[in-house]
Amino acid sequence: MPRQKSRRISWDAVRVAAVLAVMLGHITHQGPLAHPELADYPFRVTGQFGAAGLMVISGFFVCQTIRRGSTGRWLWRKVARLLPPYLVAVVVTYFVMRTAGAVFNGQGFGGGWFATLFGPTSDGIAWKTSWYVPVGKDLLINLFMVQGWHQSFIWLDGSYWTLPVQLMVFAAAALLWARVPWLRGDRRLQALAWGLTLVPLFVRFVVIGVHNPAPWAYSVVFGFGLHRMHAFAAGIAVWLWSRDRMRGAHLALLLAAVVCAQDLHLYPDHVALPTDPARLPSDLGFAVLLVTICAAAKGPDWTFLRPLAPAIRWLAGISYGVYLVHQELGYVLARVLLDLGVPGWARLPLVVAAAILTGWLLTTLVERPVHERLTRPRRTAPSPRSAPDDLLPERAGGPPAPVSVGGPS
Repeated sequence: MPRQKSRRISWDAVRVAAVLAVMLGHITHQGPLAHPELADYPFRVTGQFGAAGLMVISGFFVCQTIRRGSTGRWLWRKVARLLPPYLVAVVVTYFVMRTAGAVFNGQGFGGGWFATLFGPTSDGIAWKTSWYVPVGKDLLINLFMVQGWHQSFIWLDGSYWTLPVQLMVFAAAALLWARVPWLRGDRRLQALAWGLTLVPLFVRFVVIGVHNPAPWAYSVVFGFGLHRMHAFAAGIAVWLWSRDRMRGAHLALLLAAVVCAQDLHLYPDHVALPTDPARLPSDLGFAVLLVTICAAAKGPDWTFLRPLAPAIRWLAGISYGVYLVHQELGYVLARVLLDLGVPGWARLPLVVAAAILTGWLLTTLVERPVHERLTRPRRTAPSPRSAPDDLLPERAGGPPAPVSVGGPS
């Protein structure tokens, strides 16, 4: 019987670091921007790079796992892992936002259960303060993941943007792998990585124009996720390099282009925003994270983290759930704690701990059992070894560990 490879701690550590960067950036920086009363945290993490890093990891593991077994089953495992907890998170976030927003704004709802659950406030004002009170249309828009197709659509949680982008990429990867076998060559994959980096820039800045006000322009860029394709390109390149199918100099050149693409997509008005305080931390943070991902992909395992391995693996295993619930629900909790007189230095760890606890509940009660049920083999005969998810390697001697993703930052 072949010896099972030991599980590498490096990938789990990279994921946890990226998710923590997303959390701290949203709580300490994006939260106060959206709700100025929450601006008393002891520090701010202004860099926006964690979610992009998670997509790089996702692109790497797409290349790693799509070659194993049935492509259709591979795609179904992705959908079964990502979609159910997302749908539950959307419903919970909607009702919490609706209730909390009305309370914070001093508003009420009309009579009847339907008006209370889905209708506008009694005064008809959704943005009375910075706390938005969503209506039934917002719930449907987020459940069907069409937020990026029109500027008037409201994101119940800004982190949700990663789900439609990832699912589109997974579906495209499955289709290309199954239907376009000639694309599997090294040079063609390298060309694909460059195309995913450069073509969206050409479309957004040359064909469309960065200040094009047309609704279709917004839909093309954000509906198709063109502003994030470079992250998946980086994942493809790192995977090729880790298998000695791309030279180091070529990888360095492509990753430099990816960092530039990230900067342009995050800060498209580069003339008006040369001194944006978040710009340099975002670029440097993303560059450092890319180097760290390369080290995890090809270097030796990070054995110096072994004493922390149980905690890191546990956090990596629930980080997708944490990602889904930390932002908007965290803002609501922060406002409640603020109203109770809790200062920023004490509020920050409480909000982080609450996100971890809620993410663990979502993982334990929804993600894992539903995924197991949806992917359970119908026959009693042994099924082929299934590939691990895009974001987590498999457990040593056991089934794949639960996923953790990313994402916007």
